[in-house]
Amino acid sequence: MTEKLDLNLFTVFALVYRHQSITLAAEQLEVTQAAVSGAIKRLSLQCGQDIFVRKGRGIVATQYAHQLMQQLAPALDIMAGVLDNMQVFDCKNTKINFTVLALESVTNLIQPHALALQQQGNPLIIFKEEHSSEAPILEALLRQQADLAIDNSTNLHSSLQSEPLFDETIVVICRRDHPRVQASVTREQYLAEQHIRLHLTRANMSAVDYFAMADLSARKVVAEASSLLSLAALVAQSDCLGACARTLAHKYQQAFNLQIIEMPVLVRPIPLSMIWHRRNQDNPAHLWLRQAIKEMVVKALNSSKG
Repeated sequence: MTEKLDLNLFTVFALVYRHQSITLAAEQLEVTQAAVSGAIKRLSLQCGQDIFVRKGRGIVATQYAHQLMQQLAPALDIMAGVLDNMQVFDCKNTKINFTVLALESVTNLIQPHALALQQQGNPLIIFKEEHSSEAPILEALLRQQADLAIDNSTNLHSSLQSEPLFDETIVVICRRDHPRVQASVTREQYLAEQHIRLHLTRANMSAVDYFAMADLSARKVVAEASSLLSLAALVAQSDCLGACARTLAHKYQQAFNLQIIEMPVLVRPIPLSMIWHRRNQDNPAHLWLRQAIKEMVVKALNSSKG
């Protein structure tokens, strides 16, 4: 590339790559499609490679484009965050709302504290729980559709940062007057009983199977619940067993008249971390959010122990 490089071409390229569309990139840049097409053509000539090729009525990125974006992403993220990082953030005088993707047990644990914080004049923190596997969570962060995630994902994209938050544990729940299970359960009893399973997967396995240090696949699963609260409700009105986050089990034990029993096999703790896009690493508003989350978790865990 001997011609002087126009850095604006990379901005255009990144938008076309993200949308896989000349039209959508042009709309976002508020320029004509011809201007976007011309910029892509100029970058392609300077690189000496095709960047996008026609497919039907649209375009697709070439392998070279994928490699180029992988190299450019860190620099583009840094440049995009420079102005944000220079701004002063006043949590009592802002219209910013934050979106946090979190497991249901985490939302139940800290959302009351987040609402109390908002009532004191701080920003609203909106919790969303719709993801049952880690891939959509990480994709939402990469596409900047969420400010933060609280999850146990470990295979992170290079554009993401994380910080440990706390460890969750899994326990068995069953109704208080269960005819066969009282106070404890052996592995043989556990496998012999019928189970309600939570629709939450990691590495294409149910959460319990993923974290258990023994094979529990022989258990009889008779129903699958979409949430921990629906799991608790189903367990409360049947003789089935369920596996639940300890924090949520204790919170709703009395409401559902449940027993909380230790798992009959060793189960690894679930290490939950805050995960965010690294462009927000030094953003004052995001720093406030992460600190607020940490303080809320400490308060919530102390309250649950009390």
